[in-house]
Amino acid sequence: MRKTLALSMAVMLLGISSGCGPSESSRDVRKTEAEKQQALRDSTFGSMAEAMDRARSVEQLQLDRKDRLEAALEDSGNR
Repeated sequence: MRKTLALSMAVMLLGISSGCGPSESSRDVRKTEAEKQQALRDSTFGSMAEAMDRARSVEQLQLDRKDRLEAALEDSGNR
């Protein structure tokens, strides 16, 4: 019984001491958005994220071209 009590006290003290240890600064805990993006690119999913970024940029380029074409067609129709 004493061994069990001593063991449980040791576990409790260990748990309390680990929770009350020195904490990291908030800067170390919080990553900036750029650091998160870089970590994603360095991870296993990095190549997939880069492909999605490229696809978004191509899609935006196509939308811009479509808008310019529609504007040019409207201008030519008004003349």
